[in-house]
Amino acid sequence: MERELQEIQVRLAAELAAALQERRLPLAPDGNPIVEERERRLDREAARLLELRERRIGEEESRLRLLALVSGLHLRNGSLNRSHELSQELDGPDGSYLHGMMHRMEGDFSNAKYWFRLAGPHPRAETWRRRTEQLLDGTPDAEPALARRLRREPGVDPALLTDLAAASALTGHAGADTPLLERVQELELELLLEALAEAGEDRS
Repeated sequence: MERELQEIQVRLAAELAAALQERRLPLAPDGNPIVEERERRLDREAARLLELRERRIGEEESRLRLLALVSGLHLRNGSLNRSHELSQELDGPDGSYLHGMMHRMEGDFSNAKYWFRLAGPHPRAETWRRRTEQLLDGTPDAEPALARRLRREPGVDPALLTDLAAASALTGHAGADTPLLERVQELELELLLEALAEAGEDRS
């Protein structure tokens, strides 16, 4: 099983590198086409991982982490339903966090906040806050009230971003703040996926 998981890890690392370069991550589905070939490849990886159940504990931890990575890559691809199906297989913080992100993107904001409370903090919360600050520093025309909320201590977190996304949804995500919020959400998912991928590298 260990070799199978290592091979899946390598393939998913390549998917992650490609996905982060290819498309933006909207606050909500916006009609951008899903990359169907990527969706099919991720479906195949998920099927392999779901077949590898009930093995030794260390390997099971790796299997679930890779399943979370597939779920997150589906989110990055705009495949919300696929991501949701997989996050429901995951009982830990990673699955709950991805579950929350999926519900935020579909517009179910109260449910998103429930899952974020279960998940606890982002695994790279400090990096996310720091990079959001850097993003604000590089966006001098950011709407001042939004910038103040993102800079306010203790900084950005999933509940705050969910509240901001809910406010943005009132304009159909057509407001001037939408591109900045999308970038903050991109950072959130990018750092989560990197944490999942690098945890596997530490074990190899």
